Amino acid sequence: MTFENVYKTLSEWQTLIGAVLALVAALWTVREMRKQTRGDETRHENELLRKKLAARAQMPDALGELSEYVRASCRYLVSSEDKPTAPVSATSTLKAVIEHIDTKEAEKTFDLVSWYQVQHARLMGSKKPKATETADMLYDAALLHAKINRLFDYARNEPEEVRPEKPSQEEMIGSLKSAVTVQVWAMKKDDFAEVIEIIKRRHASRKEKGPA
Repeated sequence: MTFENVYKTLSEWQTLIGAVLALVAALWTVREMRKQTRGDETRHENELLRKKLAARAQMPDALGELSEYVRASCRYLVSSEDKPTAPVSATSTLKAVIEHIDTKEAEKTFDLVSWYQVQHARLMGSKKPKATETADMLYDAALLHAKINRLFDYARNEPEEVRPEKPSQEEMIGSLKSAVTVQVWAMKKDDFAEVIEIIKRRHASRKEKGPA
């Protein structure tokens, strides 16, 4: 084959060769882009995981501070101590972690902070509350404590206990006992009869309520 024939053949196949080379280059580019995208996604997932772990690591201390606030609230109601100081650090932390933790627990945390705001407003607005008002505010504190307890397992990365969506009577009474402390409960149990009745009314099981 003469040089002239070779040149002619290459000229005829030039377009096809160019197209094949372009296709190879395009495939290589797509491969590299996918590889980069997978790397970006992995880095993003790792970043989200670290943020979630960092958020969960802050929760136990915040929940502990909020638990102590509940006990101080009960001491004010039961023993006439001074009103408790607002747990600003704890609530600020819990508000911040909502963005990074799992959805179910984020909803629980939002519900907890929302109920704290209701409980705190009622408590701060009280001046020498009557017995009925005291019972209602003790119920508020018990419910707040129950919501706190429900988040501790998740915060500590421990197996979570399966519970109904609404706290049961037993859970609420246990939260009340813990909030006022076992010692005070033992000495003044009769003083909590009214709040226990509130719990029984508001947390009656479906069977106890009867058909709608």
